[in-house]
Amino acid sequence: MSERNLPARFGGLLLILAISVLFSLAAGERWLNPFSAVDVMDQTILWELRWPRLLTAFTVGGLLALAGAWFQVMLGNALAEPYVLGVAGSAAVGAVVMLAVFPESNLGMSFGAFTGAAVGIGVVMFFARLGPGRLLLAGVVLAAFWSAVIALMLALLPQGKLGLALGWMLGDLSSSVVPVSLLLLLWALALACGMLLSRSLDRLLLGEAHAAALGVDIARLRWMLLFAASSATAVAVTAAGTIGFIGLVIPHAMRLVFGSLHRFMLPASAIGGGVLLMLADSGARSVIAPAELPVGVITAFIGVPVFLWLLWKKA
Repeated sequence: MSERNLPARFGGLLLILAISVLFSLAAGERWLNPFSAVDVMDQTILWELRWPRLLTAFTVGGLLALAGAWFQVMLGNALAEPYVLGVAGSAAVGAVVMLAVFPESNLGMSFGAFTGAAVGIGVVMFFARLGPGRLLLAGVVLAAFWSAVIALMLALLPQGKLGLALGWMLGDLSSSVVPVSLLLLLWALALACGMLLSRSLDRLLLGEAHAAALGVDIARLRWMLLFAASSATAVAVTAAGTIGFIGLVIPHAMRLVFGSLHRFMLPASAIGGGVLLMLADSGARSVIAPAELPVGVITAFIGVPVFLWLLWKKA
C-alpha cells in the first residue's frame, strides 16, 4: 500500500472520530444538540454524564484494539483476541465473587475484576515459557476453566444479583468507577508502548528466524507484548466489563485500510477501536431507551458488516 494515501486515510479516520463524538453526545433517551443546549439540565446531561462515558468508551475500545493487535502478532494467529488467554475470564470471576460479598457495589465489582485480572496475568506469564503455540492452547483451556467457574458462581448467586452480574459480563459503560483521566493516560501509554515496539513488530511478521537475524530479541519481545496486551485487557475489563469482538476485528480492519506497518496500524487501531465502542454505546442506550442493550451485542452488529464490507472491497 502506498504511503502517499495515508494522510488522507488518517484524515478520514479523524473525521469519523469527530462525527462519532458529536453523535455520542447527542444520542440517548433524550436527544440533544451539543451546539445549542443552554438548559442547565441539558448541559449536565451532556458534560457530566455523556462526556465522561464517551471518553470511557473511546479509551476502552482503543485498549482492546491494541491488545488484539499485539496478541495476533505475538501468537502468530489471526484469530487471537484480548480474551483468548483467559485474562478476561479471571477478571469476571473476581467481579462475580465481589458481587456475592458486596451486593450492588460497582466499586467492589471493579476491584474484584482488577484483582481477578491480575491473577489471570500471573497465570498467563507463568505459562509464557511454553512458547506461543502451547501458550495459546493453555490460554484456551484457562478460558474454558474460568467460564466453568463463572457458571458455578452465577448458579450460586441469589436471583436478585444475576441481572447485575450478567449485565457487567455483556459490557457495561454506565457504572464504570475507573477515573476517565486515568483511562486516558493508560490509553496514551499503551499507544506509546506500541509505537516504540513497532519496528520490532514489523520484523516479527517476517518470522522468528528473520526477526532474530535482524537483531530482534524474540523472547524479550514476546514477554513485553504478553504483559502489555494482558494489562491493557485487564484495564478495559475492569472499566467496562467484558466486551468482545473489538480486539479481533479492528486490528484486521485497520490493516486492510492502513497496511501492515505497525507505526501506522497501531494508532489507527487505537482510534478505530474507540470509535466502534463509542458508536456501539450510543446505540445501546438509544435503541430501547430508557432501557439499555448490552454494548457487546451492539459491537457485533456494527463491526461484522463493516469488516465484511472491507474484506469485499479489498478482494
